[in-house]
Amino acid sequence: MFPLRHLEILVLIVFFLSFHTEARPLRKRTISEVQLMHNVQEHKQVGERQDWLQEKLKDVIVSSSKSQGGQSGHIKYISPKMF
Repeated sequence: MFPLRHLEILVLIVFFLSFHTEARPLRKRTISEVQLMHNVQEHKQVGERQDWLQEKLKDVIVSSSKSQGGQSGHIKYISPKMF
């Protein structure tokens, strides 16, 4: 049997080796995979910008309708385009 000290060192070595191999990808990504990831990120950013703009427009529309002296005008809500 290994002494306890040797067993601890062996466990640490196995842990660090497994941690090191998980950090690296198994293979390089192809250009199409990189392009796809870029397109997905860009699509997410466009959606976040549309959501942010929608919220800002709601604030502007609500505050402008309140400043008309309580008159209820026709308020159009802009819906985000669905892809």
